[in-house]
Amino acid sequence: MSALWLHLRASTARWGFLPLTALGVAVLFGRSRFWIGIWPETGAAAQVSAFFLGIFAAGFAAWIAATVEVRGLHEQAAAAAIRPLTIELTRFTATLAWLLAPYLVVAAIAFVITARAGLPPGVGAFLGYVVLGAVTVVFATAWGWLAGRLLAPLIAAVCAALSWFVVLSVLGDAGQLTVVSGPPWHEVRTGTIGLRLAAVVALAVAVSAIGWRAGRRAAFHRRIGAAVAALVGVIALHLATTVVTHRPPVAKPLCVHGAIEYCLWPEHAKYVPLIQALDRRVAALPLPLPLPERVVDYSLSGSQRWIDLYSSVELPGTFDPEFDISEGSRWGLARGVAAAIVKTVAAGCDPTKPDPAHRWDQLFAWLEWRLAGGGKPDYRTDAPQGLQTAWATGHRIAAEQSEHQQAAWAATLIAETKRRHCRAA
Repeated sequence: MSALWLHLRASTARWGFLPLTALGVAVLFGRSRFWIGIWPETGAAAQVSAFFLGIFAAGFAAWIAATVEVRGLHEQAAAAAIRPLTIELTRFTATLAWLLAPYLVVAAIAFVITARAGLPPGVGAFLGYVVLGAVTVVFATAWGWLAGRLLAPLIAAVCAALSWFVVLSVLGDAGQLTVVSGPPWHEVRTGTIGLRLAAVVALAVAVSAIGWRAGRRAAFHRRIGAAVAALVGVIALHLATTVVTHRPPVAKPLCVHGAIEYCLWPEHAKYVPLIQALDRRVAALPLPLPLPERVVDYSLSGSQRWIDLYSSVELPGTFDPEFDISEGSRWGLARGVAAAIVKTVAAGCDPTKPDPAHRWDQLFAWLEWRLAGGGKPDYRTDAPQGLQTAWATGHRIAAEQSEHQQAAWAATLIAETKRRHCRAA
């Protein structure tokens, strides 16, 4: 422990603690803040900083590993009573501690902020994402240490940082080295993360066992070969395993009862006030409309069977309509509920029959604007011009006309559309 403490005090990596912590905090708050109050999203937001911190960790580690040999300290290590591997592991551990500390500080800040906002379910997912990010930082440090064993300090640092960025860019998505978000319909496989952590620790040991270029060439080359083989194994493990998968719908979602029943993932408890505000707008519509009995959060209906994280197939049957509130968007919520209401109003009609005026889309946009509470939509669209014109008409009616005029317009629109552009399915 005294040797490790000595290396911690003397490690060049300590100078990176404050700037890397500042970088991590900037990444945490610079992307978005909807993650506050949602444990899986909080863990994923903290974990994203590992992408950027890992690049600097690889460069720092390469510089430190190369500088030790350039200074001729291998001669002291060879003469020491302690095994060279122990000495090298101590150096690596001290470097890793300083490079991992900024990431852990970022994770702690994220934890405190969400804990203050409440304690909904999902703290286990938070920890899973945080460990996933820690694996990335350990992997990056071992990657840089290997480069430092092969190249001069400046070249090693530059090559390690750039090559690690390339690895993350090329393999980051396929190997799930990092993820960009943690919605509650995703789950983290803690067993797979533990396996990856064990693999990168083994890689760190293999890299630390390489020894010095000034030593016996044959032994040095054998150890380089072993370290490269370990590196290939770690990369293969990342590509062959999946740490984030789709989660099946929960048996007991969080449901809010009103004019409609709204069911959420329990981790989305912070959005209950948003749901209640929208339900009051549903109840305040200026004409009675047939409403769906129940609408549910995205992926909670069970209507899809997920093949992988990005592709799915639709299952036959009748399912509750869904809305998407994953980023706390009142417009996203309003779009889902408005679509469900329009589908209920148009029940018994053939939705494929052409309507050049897009009357159902006008009704949808009118409902969307009212349920969102008005204002400017927070999304952009490249939909065909006919649809955009219909949506603009619905928004304009909701924004400019009186309640009586809106009720008359909507009633006429529904009756006219059913008479002219609907037939029995």
